[in-house]
Amino acid sequence: MSERPDLLVLADDLSGAAECAAVFLHRDVDIALDIDRLQSEADVRVLDLGTRIMTAADAARRLREVLDGVPGDVQVVKKIDSMLRGNIAAELETLSETGPVVVAAALPALNRTTANGVLHIDGVPLHLSGRWGMERTAPPESIDDLLAGIATVSLGVGVTEDELRSALSSGAVAVCDASTDEDLDAVVAAAASVPGVRLVGTAALAAAVARTLPTRTVDMRNPEPAPALVVVGTAEAVAVEQVRYLERSGATHVQVDVDDLLNARTDPDTVRSALALGVAVLTVSGPVEPSRASSVASALGELVAAVVRGRSVGLVLTGGETARRVIDALGITTLTPVAEVHHGAVVSRTSDGTRIATRPGSFGDHDSLVSMSNHLRGIDDNVFFSHSEALA
Repeated sequence: MSERPDLLVLADDLSGAAECAAVFLHRDVDIALDIDRLQSEADVRVLDLGTRIMTAADAARRLREVLDGVPGDVQVVKKIDSMLRGNIAAELETLSETGPVVVAAALPALNRTTANGVLHIDGVPLHLSGRWGMERTAPPESIDDLLAGIATVSLGVGVTEDELRSALSSGAVAVCDASTDEDLDAVVAAAASVPGVRLVGTAALAAAVARTLPTRTVDMRNPEPAPALVVVGTAEAVAVEQVRYLERSGATHVQVDVDDLLNARTDPDTVRSALALGVAVLTVSGPVEPSRASSVASALGELVAAVVRGRSVGLVLTGGETARRVIDALGITTLTPVAEVHHGAVVSRTSDGTRIATRPGSFGDHDSLVSMSNHLRGIDDNVFFSHSEALA
């Protein structure tokens, strides 16, 4: 490749950051995933800002701090949640201070599409889908509703360069409908000639950017086998069936009471004993109110760190906040994405060779956790390794 890209992807949680990094695994680029602050040199840098759980004001401030240090010739993609959770309005307002903003919020691989500015999940408008989980507010009825107070122009599928330039000329945020990856390719193509444009969307929009880059051959080796600890910190209903399926496959299920967890009464040896059997899955039992969710995630991170520190253990972490709290507790500040087990289930390598698989809580079929833990144990062969891993 004659000219290396200079691309920065900003995500609001760790599983989303890894999801974005994975779309570049088959492209001829170097990839780095940094935690909290930029510290790596790579063609594609992905940064977990950790803003999903912040207040809107703090999220905007954090994003502004990062953008202030980004040269004007760096291409910026802002990753947002595929169900529109987080501080999206505050972050877009901040982003619009640095350049024109184009939003395309679809995630076609999971049948999350946008029509007339409304996000649909499996054909059902988000606000009628019952998929808002543990959020403290009502789901937005449209992207305009989400961005109330920010001037927007809605554009249909197959947007052209002229249409996009016209929409942006007023200073408004362009909101583009999309149902397919081809629709997102059209958005990226139309935006390519707009100086300083900021693209905002799910990992599918990042993938559309990736498709503009040359491909490469990837290595298919599996990692060295290691016991796998699966940590389920998501409130998504789909995770319950995934845990049951994992148990039926032979994993040992360790449930920790939420009050015991918060009061540090959980014995790490209980989890270590389960790990000795090969695969352990750790979940939290008892009611977790939204006001306690962050504290529970932090306590879960500390418990996992106590269990695995100094041991050769692969980790499967579901839910962005859970993943980040475990990573923080282990003192990890950068990851190298090396494989994707299925969409959004991304395997990364730490500096000491530990492999950590992350995945958004709402992703995956019933066998997702089985596939991810099997990969870490080295007993599957249906994953894709990056060029950097092949050379390691």
